[in-house]
Amino acid sequence: MTTNDAVRTCASHIGRTTAVTIGPSFGWLHHADGDRGVVMCASIGYEGLCAHQSWRTLADALAAAGLPTLRFDYPGEGDSLGDGDDPALVDSWRGSIRAAVAWMRETIGVREVALVGLRLGASLAAEVGGVERLVEIAPVVKGRSYLRELGAMSYMLATTANAPTSPKGEDIELEGFALSRATCEAIRAIDLTCLPAAPAPRILAMRDPAARSIADHLSRLEALGAEVETREFADYAALTPGPLPAPPPLADFDAIVAFLGADARRAPIMAPAAGEFATDRFVETALRFGADGRLAGVLCAPRAAPSATVLMLDTGANHHIGCGRSAVIHARALAETGVASLRMDSLGIGDSARVEGGPRSALYREERAEDVVAALDCLEARGLPRVTVFGVCSGATLALYAALRDARVERLMLANAQVFGRVDETMIDELLTTDFGATSTYVSKAMSARAWARVASGEVSLGKLASIFAALARRKASGLLGAARLGPGRGKALEARRNFAALARRGVRILLVHGDRDVGREALDLCFGPGGRFLRRLDGVSLDIVSGADHALASPLSRDAMLERISAFAREAETSGAAAPRRRSQTRSGALALAARSALATLMRLR
Repeated sequence: MTTNDAVRTCASHIGRTTAVTIGPSFGWLHHADGDRGVVMCASIGYEGLCAHQSWRTLADALAAAGLPTLRFDYPGEGDSLGDGDDPALVDSWRGSIRAAVAWMRETIGVREVALVGLRLGASLAAEVGGVERLVEIAPVVKGRSYLRELGAMSYMLATTANAPTSPKGEDIELEGFALSRATCEAIRAIDLTCLPAAPAPRILAMRDPAARSIADHLSRLEALGAEVETREFADYAALTPGPLPAPPPLADFDAIVAFLGADARRAPIMAPAAGEFATDRFVETALRFGADGRLAGVLCAPRAAPSATVLMLDTGANHHIGCGRSAVIHARALAETGVASLRMDSLGIGDSARVEGGPRSALYREERAEDVVAALDCLEARGLPRVTVFGVCSGATLALYAALRDARVERLMLANAQVFGRVDETMIDELLTTDFGATSTYVSKAMSARAWARVASGEVSLGKLASIFAALARRKASGLLGAARLGPGRGKALEARRNFAALARRGVRILLVHGDRDVGREALDLCFGPGGRFLRRLDGVSLDIVSGADHALASPLSRDAMLERISAFAREAETSGAAAPRRRSQTRSGALALAARSALATLMRLR
């Protein structure tokens, strides 16, 4: 079976998987009857988040080929326990790989174990070794070079987002994922050209065609007695960070499956018990729910009976941990205050069943409100009280769709929402390419010397840059001529006002939160008038502005500010049903003023 066959097989149902815990690590075992098990060592942080969808596709393909496969999160990553402040974090990552290998041998009962690693995960796998086969995908040969790469990417993203950068020698933060100074020092010491022993007798090295040569590393492996096969990972760009996951690199995955499946035999394996985390502060359990268990999520419950519950929806195509691991951090902090939460994946995203079209087919789609309804059914069956539905960006739109559909939704918290009604395919295309920051931010980015250098090098086509400018021009035209298309009483604005008025009449309590530079503020002004004045006249509707917040609410500043608001809003549900006090919006400028300010900022940057 090819990887493409495995994708089709799993597109309509969830393959056999079991959520497991191995020490502090959370993982999913993809079942298969085979005597060679595979442990997948993901990349870290933002790289790991962006590659999650493809990583899961590879796990499904390996299992379909008869290889029981474990994909797991390192301590301080994903759904695992721990955080980035541990000074021995990198050693903990290595220890988790050793524990996973031992678990596959002892608990699952496989005869052989193979490791598959991506980027830094490949480096850690090579250092740990002790297995029969190893696949390295674009391995980090020298940690020093890797840190320079992450630092440059961090600087670029922070600059285009107008966010502060980290001082030289301090933590590296990339889209909310931070590496402490101690962790950076431990990564800097990694050097695969100095391995003391071969990690496995047979090794497949998949090279990133755009990266520097890894010849010194390969020579070292051969000198240590390993049989090394090298291939170019032709579609490596599909695993690299981007606003929306690219289709999985199926042809490259076929080569990995063939290498790891060669000479493997069918054999019965032992089925592990489902795992959970039980700490003195919370209990976390992975759930399958909805029709045929097609939906996945993690329930985080306080030790005592919860006073309220928060349902956390996906942000864009990011799976349920959230960018910067924000959903995990929020869930565990909420549990300490007595609030339960379910962080879930919609169909087509994360660990829920795949659908045709991948994650893109799940974003801004009214039909995905069915997933939220299924989650509400799940929470209701468990007797969890007073549910607040919380979403960021596309998740906020999905929360709105669900509230309009299901009368059980009584509380909505919408963060950086930019869509307040139905959208067509053209609008979805624009939302997924340019609508993540304020217009002035995108103009600045498009006009930067770096952007033009990428055009000159062929990395970005002139046509793509032109399409960005066209989309920005359309957005700015909408801001200046909003009365014609989106103004009060017309088109999308009329629909948005009707939606919120209907929810207010039903008694739904709504809190809208925006970053002070987020594009959602433009949409808010266009649909509801300057400062969202229409919304401020509705009972139970409040608006709040968070100064300096990023769009995905991934930065520490954004996470802390949102945690304060989520906790306060959810705990309001504990009151006896009296109307909660309304908070007036801090928004001050309408669409025209915001457009003028953005234009002025752009001119200042171009001087």
